[in-house]
Amino acid sequence: MKKLTVAFSLSVLLGTSIAAAGISLSPLLTEIVLPPGATYSDVIYITNTGVEPVTVQAQALGYVLEDGVPRFLDPAEDTYPYSGKELLTIEPSELPLQPGESVAFTYRLRMPEELFPFGGRYVAAVFWIKPEAEAEAQVVVSARVASLFLINPGGGAAPRLKLEDLKIYQSPTQPRTVILEAQITNIGNLHFNSEKVVGRVFVTDEDGYFVEEFDFCAHHIIMLPGNVRYRQTTWQVPEELRSGLYQFHLDILLFGPAGTEPQRYLFSATVELNF
Repeated sequence: MKKLTVAFSLSVLLGTSIAAAGISLSPLLTEIVLPPGATYSDVIYITNTGVEPVTVQAQALGYVLEDGVPRFLDPAEDTYPYSGKELLTIEPSELPLQPGESVAFTYRLRMPEELFPFGGRYVAAVFWIKPEAEAEAQVVVSARVASLFLINPGGGAAPRLKLEDLKIYQSPTQPRTVILEAQITNIGNLHFNSEKVVGRVFVTDEDGYFVEEFDFCAHHIIMLPGNVRYRQTTWQVPEELRSGLYQFHLDILLFGPAGTEPQRYLFSATVELNF
């Protein structure tokens, strides 16, 4: 079993909701390999960063990512096939905290013996301050913080990419800025992040001579099964290059477990550039 805590990614995913209404948490994101039938336990630390005593409540919720931002799913309406809401238990369900105090909530993950559909599972431990009065309920909704789990069952689970709507065009205001856009969908049954995918663009002229290369997937990204992301990158055309036909070759590698070949996706397009 392998557990990896990734702190850098959640600031991209959650933005300012990492700490809200006087509470913060650690870890922010946990990626773990948990085969069917296996269990794992650990703790999540919650700190009262405010100046008043509070009571913090906890709940396990499935989530999806929309443009890289988590959206927590109402258990009564959670139909995401890879939701892990049933896999995570948190104890206790609430704890009081004094100003500056940190407490530990114990969580337990249990992967069922059989998974349908087979693939990754995605669940969040969500925490919020218990309202003192009913009128504060709306404030509490906006003050939730969460620790996200990316659970890999191993075996045949793997992400797969689908690239569509590839566009390459010049900026209407800056002709030497070329924009590449594409829609990427994870049609597999497992998440991937920016450490598992590498994308490069190779540019050649109309005679086939190499001109330049640049990154396509340079930014942090996490994609769950079914996620759709619209990716954009730009290329600053060197001043010495003249107008003419140029060939853009997009090469994307998606790496898998040791002993497996990476998935490779190749796309080419010819574009006329005018400066």
